[in-house]
Amino acid sequence: MSKDAAITFYDIPSSRGAWSPNTWRARFVLNLKKIPYTTHWLNYPEIEPFMKSIGAKPTDKKPAPDDNEDWYTCPVLSVDGKIIEDSLAIIDYLETAYPDTPRVYPHGTKALQLAFGKWWLANIFMPSLRILLPGVPPILDPAGAEYFHSSRARWYGQPLPEWTPAGSDERAKVWQATKEGLAKASELYTKREDTTSVWLTGATPVYADIVALSWLAFIKAAVTEKEWEELRTWDDGFWGKLWDASAPYRSEQ
Repeated sequence: MSKDAAITFYDIPSSRGAWSPNTWRARFVLNLKKIPYTTHWLNYPEIEPFMKSIGAKPTDKKPAPDDNEDWYTCPVLSVDGKIIEDSLAIIDYLETAYPDTPRVYPHGTKALQLAFGKWWLANIFMPSLRILLPGVPPILDPAGAEYFHSSRARWYGQPLPEWTPAGSDERAKVWQATKEGLAKASELYTKREDTTSVWLTGATPVYADIVALSWLAFIKAAVTEKEWEELRTWDDGFWGKLWDASAPYRSEQ
């Protein structure tokens, strides 16, 4: 592949910029490796017809009751005549195509880091989902918000505004579960050998760090400013420090 090949990265816009944890995982890697790219923003109703038009493949089936339908999602990467769907596939491609850039899977760590990603999904992402998803429609364009509301109500059986209203006991319960999950993750970070940086294995983020950062980007976009500032203080301010350290890798070019 020519290192000068133009790269287009397909993402979902919001009033708060990039927000999707799925797209952020790949975007963080592009930025970490300092690979030039252009973002092509697609609102929710545009994703499926556009992906079909460029020959992108669906990444899954939609949840029930729409599980007979293909699900076209972001991120997608277009480079050198290739279309690459899904954040993990994009990261694998970037690791192979740009071997002289910082590695997010240092030798011998990939399986362990993917296991960490699954742990994060089960212990932090899923417990916080009832706060995260209701925060999405308010930051989308009107058509995207309507799509998100209607599809998630159909898939989950309850309108999003009813999940965790502000001030509700349910929101407090989910917030506490999120805090407890992050406390477990922070224990892992305290055991890192190199304490000169906040990253798990050294001077730059690896995939496990990017999993955490992508979730932080999502929750920052989805919750109130007061909630975000509270989260930053948890675990002796570690999560605020981790987020602040990611500033060089948050370009939305």
